[in-house]
Amino acid sequence: MLPTAVLFSILFFFRPALGAPACRSSQTDDESASSITSHQSEVGTTIISATSIIATSTEIASSTSTASATSPSATGNATSSVALDSTFLYELDATSVHSPIISTNTGLSVDGQVYIVDAEGTSAETIAQYKANGKTVICYFSAGTWEPNRPDASSFDASCVCAAGESFTDDGFTSDENKLDDWDEWWLDIHSDSCKTSVQSVMTTRIEKAAAKGCDGFSNADQQHGNTAQDQVDYLLWLSSTAKANNNMLIDLKNAGSLLSEIVSAFDFSVIESCHEWDECDIYDSFLAAGKPEFMIEYGNTTSCPSMSDGQHLLVYSENDLNSGLITLVC
Repeated sequence: MLPTAVLFSILFFFRPALGAPACRSSQTDDESASSITSHQSEVGTTIISATSIIATSTEIASSTSTASATSPSATGNATSSVALDSTFLYELDATSVHSPIISTNTGLSVDGQVYIVDAEGTSAETIAQYKANGKTVICYFSAGTWEPNRPDASSFDASCVCAAGESFTDDGFTSDENKLDDWDEWWLDIHSDSCKTSVQSVMTTRIEKAAAKGCDGFSNADQQHGNTAQDQVDYLLWLSSTAKANNNMLIDLKNAGSLLSEIVSAFDFSVIESCHEWDECDIYDSFLAAGKPEFMIEYGNTTSCPSMSDGQHLLVYSENDLNSGLITLVC
């Protein structure tokens, strides 16, 4: 989701053709949930052959399994680690926050070991300061949606954005299936070959910029609506491989619980929103089983910590806004 304060804003509305198969719910639930059979998937520069996606993610894990323990130093990037006992701070509004400990609007002290911050709204100097204070810095951008206010919004092929801009000004094309609920973001088409090329080009540039800036990893690989399970798994594995090719950067899986069993080995930790509210936290248990932490976020007025397992960490924000000043509970 786009932070409310962004240093560089470009308002650019696409009006693509509305017939792209990934931009409407053209697959049945059975098709989306169907088992993934023998295939070949191009991930980075390596062609991976597998009889199932489980085997594919296992192959990736064999070469990247140390990332969740310790990431090697390379030109100032990816020098830190994320472990089961790592605490976190999620801040997408401010251009910088205090470190090593912040104080919220209610006077609560938060000492997060992993700082998840906006990739563009946070300067290289601020990232260096966080790292000097012992923080692992994860840089946020949306890998599954088009955000109209991002500086590189115009870099996407218009036909690969699902009806963006229509609902801003009129009733127009109102299929909620094309839009991320409650946020001004639209799903990207990663189904067609041409769109996969377009989207991957933009994401590669984002990852490379984050690595050059000093980010230890990047965050937000939300589940894309309207693409098949095969499309989504291939794309997420490509993101993981591209992150590892850039100074062995860490990568989290944000939400996308329905795909976990196929791809958990390719990701270093998970970020989960509102799973306690919807009573679905157990969907993500495969991360804990793999020795990888779960960073949980809830919104509202919760005043007591729920029952949690080792490796689960929770921040509660008083509003639907990832501003660290709004944190009211740390579990």
